[in-house]
Amino acid sequence: MKESEIIRTLFGTTPPPEDDCYFLAPNRLVTTDSLSEGTHFLHQWSSPQILAKKLVEVNVSDIIASGGKPKECFLNLGLSPLSRKKEWIRGFSKELRKSLDQYEMKLAGGDTFSSPATQLALTVVGTVDKPWLRSGGKFGDYLYLTGSIGLSQLGYQTLKKKSKKKVYKEAVERHLSPKSRYAILDHLKQFKIHACMDVTDGLIQDSERLALTSQGKLKIQIESIPTHPLALKELGLDLCLGSGEELELLFLSPEILPTKLAGVPVTMIGKLDKGKPGVTFQKEGKHYLPKTRGFLHFSEEE
Repeated sequence: MKESEIIRTLFGTTPPPEDDCYFLAPNRLVTTDSLSEGTHFLHQWSSPQILAKKLVEVNVSDIIASGGKPKECFLNLGLSPLSRKKEWIRGFSKELRKSLDQYEMKLAGGDTFSSPATQLALTVVGTVDKPWLRSGGKFGDYLYLTGSIGLSQLGYQTLKKKSKKKVYKEAVERHLSPKSRYAILDHLKQFKIHACMDVTDGLIQDSERLALTSQGKLKIQIESIPTHPLALKELGLDLCLGSGEELELLFLSPEILPTKLAGVPVTMIGKLDKGKPGVTFQKEGKHYLPKTRGFLHFSEEE
């Protein structure tokens, strides 16, 4: 079954949530994310410090993408024979505290258990005045993307091929230790943001989710998409478009924003119009269909 089918089955007749965060009125956001050995990481690639940092960042990114700030969290640890070793626990714990401290977050509880493979899950609670929901997009809104995309995929390919090229060091770091766009949050709040999400499954899939929940047709101009030059050269366009775990913000606004906020590039890449909900890519004035959709949590055949 596809991921969307599994989720719909779990919720039954109740419509499944459209956002990564759940809004608890009047001002609370709740999100959870996991890192599973063999699916999201391999121990030979990721140290306990890297895993602690990434676990915090991917969850904080969800809170930020809803316009909030993280406050408390709950940690669930499934520890394997390797990760229950004293050295691993100490390394993970030290980096976890450091990562939480930079966001002034409190570790409020959780659970630990024995597992054949390492399973890491964090639930984060944040605060927000008015959340940015994916369904908030309005016809005529401009589509924006922070930073650039493609580098995380290049990092993954480098690790997979065990490339030793120094030029790819930045890419490997981007894949193993992505950073949330926390620094841009307060600056972004000075503008009207109708809908927002972070890029975790690649621009192709995530823009589609944004279009479907906002019930509009996103028209994206390929030439405007800020692909990382090295990633574009080494991987080609389609793999860059499908690059996941970038943690860049993808958002809709009726306003013309500056090209940089807090030193972070902000690029207008498209527009939300009326029409059948979905995404169309345009390249040199013609319709462009990517040959790949990026990483799928479950294959089409399962």
